[in-house]
Amino acid sequence: MNSKTILLAILIGITFQSSADEDHQAFIVNGSYADTTAFPSYVALFVDLLAYNNTYYKGSYCGGTILNSTHILTAAHCVYSTNPDSSLYTLFTTVVPNLQYESDFPYGITEKKRVAKIYYPDSFNRSTLDNDLAILQLESALKTISSINYAVRPDSGSVYRASEIEFYAVGHGNTETGEDNVDSLQKASLYYVSNSACKYKNMSDSKLCMSGNIDALNGLEASTCQGDSGGPLFWYYGGEYIQVGVTSYGPASFCGDSNYSATSVFTEIYDYNDWINSVLAGSTAEKFVATEAKREAYIANPPSSTDTGSSNTDTGGLLSVLALFWLLLITFFRKACC
Repeated sequence: MNSKTILLAILIGITFQSSADEDHQAFIVNGSYADTTAFPSYVALFVDLLAYNNTYYKGSYCGGTILNSTHILTAAHCVYSTNPDSSLYTLFTTVVPNLQYESDFPYGITEKKRVAKIYYPDSFNRSTLDNDLAILQLESALKTISSINYAVRPDSGSVYRASEIEFYAVGHGNTETGEDNVDSLQKASLYYVSNSACKYKNMSDSKLCMSGNIDALNGLEASTCQGDSGGPLFWYYGGEYIQVGVTSYGPASFCGDSNYSATSVFTEIYDYNDWINSVLAGSTAEKFVATEAKREAYIANPPSSTDTGSSNTDTGGLLSVLALFWLLLITFFRKACC
């Protein structure tokens, strides 16, 4: 057994000992192939240090959608850090558009852009995941996209709250808890669950609950799961996919647990339209700026520890054993939680 496998096994043990009532997970369970041409606003978020020490994550840790050529909508918990100057996610996140196959990163993609600024609401609560959304401003504009890639947002927050309407969650996350056996972008059909019937703690009117059909073969309900956090919930209406939510969390037990009244919880973006527009207009201050000096300082003197978020992917390139330990540690938690 190599050192990477040993460390990952250790980390899995640590994580199982620290479960919570709600695990804030997110990835696609019981999904099907999703063509990027049908969902052109979707982007994948990677940790990418190739330009600095030739290391990178093989898997994306969260998803997002394109607001315009320089701004990406995602979940706040994907990029939040109590110490952002020492976080790989705030310093080295790369956004990749039009990613059909996750394994194409980093050498088979058409474009990637590094994140320069991070915005999230002052009211974001990391414990309850209230107000769980963020905007990432890129260092420079995406070149391989056009306005057709921009996410369409709803102009009303009530018309889609009906159980007979079909929604779609989209992402590159796991297909079961701790498992990701599909390389292509996935989508899952979901159905609305009223907030009164959604039995999670800390529910609010700014969250959307969803359930899905149960697969007779695996007994799992269609849902989001690990690695899909920050990705979109779409409502198909009038011949277009309208983004109504941002993937936030799900059951603490395992993804697609049919014992829950809802297997996926999303931040409802309509309630944040004013905040989103203020960020795009440049009238809201950023929470963090990732500068070249900060990245060079991190590389020159890596922290002995770093705060954990929510992901679980392999790393690529060359890493020291200590660096690998911390990279695996924060990756496991970030993707397991979101």
